[in-house]
Amino acid sequence: MLFTISHQSIYTYSRPVALDPHTLRQKPRQDGSVILHEFSRSIYPKPGGTTDFIDLEGNPSTQVWFEELTTTPKLSVQMVVETLRSNPFDYVLTDPDILTLPVRYPQHLHPNLLPYCQPSIVPSALNELVDPIADEADGMTLPFLSLLTAALYREFAPMVRMEGAPWAPEVTLGKRQGTCRDLAVLFVEACRTKGLAARFVSGYWNGTDVDGLQHLHAWAEVFLPQAGWRGYDPSAGLAVCDQYVPLAAGLHTSSAALISGAYWGTDVTSTMESHLSVQPVESDSVNPQ
Repeated sequence: MLFTISHQSIYTYSRPVALDPHTLRQKPRQDGSVILHEFSRSIYPKPGGTTDFIDLEGNPSTQVWFEELTTTPKLSVQMVVETLRSNPFDYVLTDPDILTLPVRYPQHLHPNLLPYCQPSIVPSALNELVDPIADEADGMTLPFLSLLTAALYREFAPMVRMEGAPWAPEVTLGKRQGTCRDLAVLFVEACRTKGLAARFVSGYWNGTDVDGLQHLHAWAEVFLPQAGWRGYDPSAGLAVCDQYVPLAAGLHTSSAALISGAYWGTDVTSTMESHLSVQPVESDSVNPQ
């Protein structure tokens, strides 16, 4: 699939503010399933400087710093992206310790994966959700992942909440509803109770939210040896395929934020608005670079 994507973020402050250095994670992750053909970015006010780097989680990142006060910083990106993974199950797993729950990763992977396997809440808090699904899957890992994705999609009402951090899993469980980021966090924690390494992902999806609009999307990834990090979207009930463009992933949700940074000001109020367009295009209408 080939997509043109335009994303603009506009911040409005009631008084001029000084901006700390900001980290931007707006460039798609090229991981074998995504090719970035074109990319451009516009930043206002003009930064005093920029530097590109790969962060600890492997995300393409840019740090920008500013030299002037502002009331209306704006960031916009335009890109042409090709996605390649039409089949989200294009792999073969042979290790019985991976194929059955609880998952037991090879010893040499433990130092890297251990943080992604540790739930942030008491695992028993999720037993009522997770255990029946594991039983239905007969203790098999891949059926469990598909059934968990489907259960969260089926049993939790979708909603839009433009601002704020994801809810804690206990809150989402209690309300039986959530945004894509709330359900992604719940999915991650549920996987970790079964020994699976899981992380949070921010990116784009070729679909609309319950309000009929396109918004920045969130889903989860699970690490499967011989397959790598594989995505699951509980807000859509699907394994992640070529309808998705990952931008950033992290152990914590803050590590996958597209824009990170602070501002300085006194008695300042702020608002933020975002405009996103993800549109499929014909492959012969773009000149690959």
